[in-house]
Amino acid sequence: MKTLYFVRHGETAHNASGMTMGQMDIPLNQLGLAQANQTAQWLKRYPIERIVSSDLGRASTTAGPLGQLLGLAVEMEPRLRELSFGIFEGKRIADCQEEHPDTVARWRSGDFDFAPPKGETRRSLMERTGEVLHDLGEAAEDHIAVFTHGGTLNALHTHMVEEEYPEPRERIHRIFRFHNASVSMAAHAGDQWRFLVINSTFHLEEEPRQLMY
Repeated sequence: MKTLYFVRHGETAHNASGMTMGQMDIPLNQLGLAQANQTAQWLKRYPIERIVSSDLGRASTTAGPLGQLLGLAVEMEPRLRELSFGIFEGKRIADCQEEHPDTVARWRSGDFDFAPPKGETRRSLMERTGEVLHDLGEAAEDHIAVFTHGGTLNALHTHMVEEEYPEPRERIHRIFRFHNASVSMAAHAGDQWRFLVINSTFHLEEEPRQLMY
């Protein structure tokens, strides 16, 4: 049975201070590095055969300890990058709202074909994540760990829950705010994806012991 293990990257200084990152290559902070090790220790019990990661450092660094434990190379996949926020990257949302109120309002409207200046549309994010999910589904390996970002996880989640819906999909489900170093698992059973675990931080020492949110 095809099973995917989705991991959001560990914490960065920008996460801790409430700043947007998008495709800025911000490294993990000390907590994020600890989260990467804790996640690896928890995931090593599963029969993971392959590790694929966004090529941004905060994701690939989170993947590194699991690769070392399992003796697997971490494959870099640029299509798993976070959505590019353009001129909003590196800023707090409140500051963006003050400096560019009309742009923020249109962005928040959910317009699928709008992007902040120098940024990326939601349609582009859905297209590239859809390609990755298709490729992983067709891969020879049955158990694959995927290290990526919060917005990317929301897009992948949308593809899975709307697998049989007609395209194009012009919204992205935001049921969950994926936590740093959270683990979600999905298996393709029959003709659909089934989520086994969503947004779990059970394995993180500093988090409440909850399986699902």
